Amino acid sequence: MSHTALKTAGLFLICGLVWLAGYDYLLVKLTDIFPRVRPGLLLYFMHAFFLFFSASLIYLLIRYDFRRNNAYFFQYRDLFYEHPVPMWIYQWGTLKFLAVNNAATEIYGYTREEFESMDILAIRDPSSVPAVLADVGRTNKNVDYRGIWQHRKKNGELFYVELYSHTTHYNGKEARIVMAIDIDAEVRSTIHAKDAGTRYELLAQVTQDCIYYWDLHSGRVTRNHGPMTMFGFKEEEIEDHVDWWKKNVHPEDLGGVMASFEERLRGKTLHWHTAYRFRCADGSYKYVLDRARILYNEHGEAVRVIGAIQDVDEAMRHEEERKRFTDRLQEQNEVLQEIARINSHEIRRPVSNILGIMAMLDPHNNEPGLNAQLLGLLQQSTADLDATLFRIRDKLQQMRE
Repeated sequence: MSHTALKTAGLFLICGLVWLAGYDYLLVKLTDIFPRVRPGLLLYFMHAFFLFFSASLIYLLIRYDFRRNNAYFFQYRDLFYEHPVPMWIYQWGTLKFLAVNNAATEIYGYTREEFESMDILAIRDPSSVPAVLADVGRTNKNVDYRGIWQHRKKNGELFYVELYSHTTHYNGKEARIVMAIDIDAEVRSTIHAKDAGTRYELLAQVTQDCIYYWDLHSGRVTRNHGPMTMFGFKEEEIEDHVDWWKKNVHPEDLGGVMASFEERLRGKTLHWHTAYRFRCADGSYKYVLDRARILYNEHGEAVRVIGAIQDVDEAMRHEEERKRFTDRLQEQNEVLQEIARINSHEIRRPVSNILGIMAMLDPHNNEPGLNAQLLGLLQQSTADLDATLFRIRDKLQQMRE
């Protein structure tokens, strides 16, 4: 849309400059062709023609861009609604569903109308709602989200999903677009797996992040390929005990991480979430985001933890880059607004002066004194217009830099 506005302003500016360049010549020619027509009437028709011609060109340009954007819109809409994985868009803040695709209605069992009357808490187990709200409150709008949760279908069936989401805008509202991958079979198989080798293979299928299965009684931890692919360790360097993980958490972060985890255990909370720095094989540290689900036995004792460690080191660097990019866009927007203001006010004034002076000039030179004064004013107005055009050029140069 910003490109369309810029092209429209540029087209109107070009038309205006061409009109100004040929205005005198056209007026003389029309006066010769229609000597009986009053000059004021000729000026009226010339201005009307200019407005009609400019409006027609602008209309054609806007209609062309609108049709092209419409084509893109339908492509993306079909991609969303026909995607085989459940997807939806919800409003940031109210958590209301704004749109859902066909796969979501088939798997969850709700109609599209039912979805649009609900919020995202309606497809969660009631016991997990406080954890969901807390997680939403912690979510950074500028970072893509990834996490494992339990969802509930219309028939009450609970199943595990891996969620991927990022910020978007929908119908002028700030929103999040979510993709929900069904990993119920993999997670349940992991929970009930009897040997470490089987658990490792099953966990590796869930995601490419660092997935771990932590037995709280023995302290044994089974991991997928994450420590090797994410942190660069060799297989023989990785120990299957929680102490290895603690040893590699940054010393300044370990106390807070463990305090946060123990607080969750005391509160019998199902979900745990924290960010910290983890040491790589080369000695450097990466920022990671650790999201886990704590499982309890029938006596309410925590027995195991299933979690995913996500590499957010690059995301944190990109967040700063996005801020610089946003600031740059804001600067360009201010420059465009200034150009629009100049075009709307400061170009109009000298152009109006020039048109008024041209209308007052005596073509028969019966009043040479008046004509000389008018020519002086015409020269001043032309200089003002020239200075204004140079200002627009400088603003455009500033925007390009």
